[in-house]
Amino acid sequence: MGQGVRCVRKCWFVRGKVRLKSRKELMMFVIKEVKDEDQKMAVVAEILRDLPEWFGIPESTQAYIEGAKDLKVWTAFQESNLLGFVSLSYSSEDCAEIDCLGVKKSFQGQGIGRELITTIEREAVKQVDYLQVKTVAEGSNKDYDRTNVFYRSLGFKKLEIFPQLWDLKNPCQILIKKIN
Repeated sequence: MGQGVRCVRKCWFVRGKVRLKSRKELMMFVIKEVKDEDQKMAVVAEILRDLPEWFGIPESTQAYIEGAKDLKVWTAFQESNLLGFVSLSYSSEDCAEIDCLGVKKSFQGQGIGRELITTIEREAVKQVDYLQVKTVAEGSNKDYDRTNVFYRSLGFKKLEIFPQLWDLKNPCQILIKKIN
């Protein structure tokens, strides 16, 4: 079982759970690490299928699903309802990488992604000084522009753009954050 997370926005910390006021109701969710390989893949598959705007290339989506079994994965749950996940890898002795982050569309903007990132920062800081993420470069896709705004709000900075790493329509932008 995982750990409780700290509070953001309009919420209260209650026994390892975050209570967060949404527009519709007071929402509680917990973040926990997933250890089982099959469960990791199932979690990633469920979330990514809800996000075709970001994960609409079947081959790439399948690679995220299959790759999850070899990564550290944390999930956000509201009771038995899966809300989101984040996966973490280590790209070097100095840097960890957010391999993938997804929050179901109906729960975006409620602090869940922020808490998932905070959770992996706490884990990564034990071993490395930096955290990086690859995303589509700003100005290429309106959905990924929102993604870039999200990461920048968490303190990530632009490091480099690789225009042809993925393809010309999806230039890869690396964002980095000093965590230690």
